[in-house]
Amino acid sequence: MVTGSRIAQHGFDTDGPVQVLTSKDIESRGFNTLGQALNELPSFGVPDSSPVGLQSSFGPAQSFVNFFGLGSQRTLTLVNGHRFVGSNTSSIFGPTGSGGDQVDLNVIPTKLIDRVDTVAVGGAPIYGSDAIAGTINVILKKNYEGFDLDGQTGITEYGDSPEYRLRVLAGHNFGDGRGNITFAGEYNQQKGLLYTDRYLPGLGRYTDAPLTADYPYQRQRYTDRRIPLTAETGIPLVGSYLQDALGANVILPPVYQNLFFGGNYDEGVSGGVPYQTLKFDKTGNLVPIDFGTTTSLTNASGGNGYSLTDLSNLLTNTKRYSAILTGSYELSDHIRFSAEGWYTHSEGTNLRDQPEYNGGLFDAPGTPAGQVVLSVNNPFLNSAARQTIIDAINNNPLSDQNLFGVNQDYFFLDRANTDITTGRAKGQVDIYRAVATLDGDFNLFADKKWTWELSGNYGRSTTKAVNPTINWQNFQNAVGAVTADNPGGVPCLAGLENSPGPTISSTCAPLDLFGTGQATQAAKDYVTMLARPTSVNTQKDFIASVTGPIAKLPGGDLSLVCGYEHREEHENFDPSAAFLGAPDSDPTVDSNGDGDPTNDRTSYGQTVPIAPINAGYHTNEAFGEVKADLIGAEQNIPFIHSLTLNGAWRYVDNSTTGGAWTYTAGGMWAPIRDLTLRGNYTRSIRSPSITESQNPSQNFFGFADDPCDPTNLGNGPAPSTRAANCQAALTAAGLTPAEIASYSSLSSQRSFSQGVAGDASLKPETANSWTVGAILQPRFVPGFTASVDYVNIKVKDVISSLGADEVLSDCYDSTTYPNNAFCDRVSRDSAGQLSYILTGYANADQLHYRGIVSSVRYNVATPFLGANSHVGASLSYQHMFELSTTTEGTKTNTA
Repeated sequence: MVTGSRIAQHGFDTDGPVQVLTSKDIESRGFNTLGQALNELPSFGVPDSSPVGLQSSFGPAQSFVNFFGLGSQRTLTLVNGHRFVGSNTSSIFGPTGSGGDQVDLNVIPTKLIDRVDTVAVGGAPIYGSDAIAGTINVILKKNYEGFDLDGQTGITEYGDSPEYRLRVLAGHNFGDGRGNITFAGEYNQQKGLLYTDRYLPGLGRYTDAPLTADYPYQRQRYTDRRIPLTAETGIPLVGSYLQDALGANVILPPVYQNLFFGGNYDEGVSGGVPYQTLKFDKTGNLVPIDFGTTTSLTNASGGNGYSLTDLSNLLTNTKRYSAILTGSYELSDHIRFSAEGWYTHSEGTNLRDQPEYNGGLFDAPGTPAGQVVLSVNNPFLNSAARQTIIDAINNNPLSDQNLFGVNQDYFFLDRANTDITTGRAKGQVDIYRAVATLDGDFNLFADKKWTWELSGNYGRSTTKAVNPTINWQNFQNAVGAVTADNPGGVPCLAGLENSPGPTISSTCAPLDLFGTGQATQAAKDYVTMLARPTSVNTQKDFIASVTGPIAKLPGGDLSLVCGYEHREEHENFDPSAAFLGAPDSDPTVDSNGDGDPTNDRTSYGQTVPIAPINAGYHTNEAFGEVKADLIGAEQNIPFIHSLTLNGAWRYVDNSTTGGAWTYTAGGMWAPIRDLTLRGNYTRSIRSPSITESQNPSQNFFGFADDPCDPTNLGNGPAPSTRAANCQAALTAAGLTPAEIASYSSLSSQRSFSQGVAGDASLKPETANSWTVGAILQPRFVPGFTASVDYVNIKVKDVISSLGADEVLSDCYDSTTYPNNAFCDRVSRDSAGQLSYILTGYANADQLHYRGIVSSVRYNVATPFLGANSHVGASLSYQHMFELSTTTEGTKTNTA
């Protein structure tokens, strides 16, 4: 089996760059997973998802590799030449957000692997959609006989993150060698790490605007990042956002922004009364806030503000086990049956993440993400804190704001709820897979031997997660929030104990927010929901092919492949009741602002209701391949030791995008026995994933870097164009020249409504790619092989997940402003602030990769160490000339 061709041939050389990772390569390094092994190859970029770093709570610890940095969705993964079911969650909240086709390489047990072929470009006509960057083909051991048991354990030099592995491989031949059955089982486990477990991540480094005008760069690096505007113990405020008669937020003048007991962000005086910015300590006493060195509105270096470093995940807990059974039997001299049965289980636990916040940076007071409005008579306030807050109210020039129809006997609490939602989330992936193949041979065309193959492949991947999240109504009840129904702010007020939502407990228990560790378990159970999103991906694939020589050529055969493939992909995502939200009480009102009054749901918590997905597609594909061995060594032609040409084509009829062609042509020329030159040209495609084409309309809250903020006006590819467009945008919003001159955006500090939806009109991506290279195998250095190839991949009509920043840049950096599709996605309110951005998917970009990939392998026999021993060395190298994205004519090089 040669990856990138359905025609059997000697050796592993193809007309495109290929790297072979053998089982010995994996064993010698002690890799626990295939993802670890592949990610050390230079041609693989930073993985879209792995157990390292911040994890998606919808699928932690999954490994999706990223060939050439072009995205995991453009890398096709096969096992024994057959597709493998994807495990990415089919939701915009999944690990990569680009569909469910990516294969989690953690679930392929290393013990059963014979070798792994990684082939750049060239695979699309042979295997179909997704092989734009390349193809990974995992070849399993065949006809294994014997018993092999091994174990491995390891620990870091710091004495933490231990890992354990136990594997077994057993096989037996029977029926006089006509049949074989092989079993592989594997278990491995590793403990995770936090940022604070290592020195460099624990420093809390970040970049922000420079503090001095003479700093030579636009960004400066700082350490010990702190956010003084919130605290996990709580910050009391006596002034906050005002509300006008329509209920809209009105930003206070700068002197009153982020009021701490009547003062502004910087220490000073308010109304002639000295004040001190205070927060609660762990036990509920008020203590001064140390702002350290403030570097922006939200960030500070040092001090005793809120630290994200303590909540950052460095490595997840992982646990995996698998059981694979393979078998084969020669039914006759010309017919053979083989089968695979898979069960794999993978778990990942995100140790910590950011909690749910209540603060002025996120929404207005009294809303799910806004500051909590509490009575000064809250029973959990100690007497000293209560008197300090009352004195501050009396000294506050805005104490008559009367937000709730009463004089101000309440205050606002800004809090990071780390003691209620820690961000710890657990996910698991279970895969069931069965493959059955019937193949044989027959004679055709003057007793030429032809082979045929019928295969059926079924895969099912189920991803489950458990995410603790806060039920906002129960939270309001338990803390005694001041509301129209509860103007006195009484915790667990009679009549308000019961509320909708699947919380752990339905019995109200008062919740103490002043300090940390004060909340009882009963109170946390009452306000906490366990969201259990589930994603089920199923794949059915049927292939029929026939292969054989149709003529004799001087150098060998003219061989042909013809075949047909039918494939079905389906994804079913259930966000669970906690994330789905409550049914719409009035279907005639557009309650969530997405323009569709018939499809609204009401969130139980801070997140928007997450939409379910139940969709799929199918393809019917016809393919062919031809290989011509034109000249061989027997012809003794000078400077042509061998010459082979080949081509392949495939027509894909996709139920969502229609028909598309993919094809390749290439060849190999050896002028002498020791040197082979090769090259190919390939047109590849990638059809839209289910998430990209069929994801329902989904609102969410997010941040954005507003190009029209003064700190961003000088950025972008054409600052003068951006500045002119922003001037026009703010004028159109109704701002005066003076207001435009003093405009400051809040979009990067305060989340606002955004939307995303799949697009059924998306076209397939197309890639025109070519490679040229050489293989050196000198006779005078036995065991030495070196290859070097130039790879050029240009992808058009790239299906891009347009985030808010991309939409804004494509709008305000365009010479066609405001008459382009991206500006239609942006809305601003009467203050000029961004109020809504429609993100989503579009055939909007181009990708371009250019680089050199090479490998060297040298094996020397060492009979003095043992009869079959050898010493080997290998080297892989990539030199990247370009990895760029072009949008609206603007190219950004990300290499």
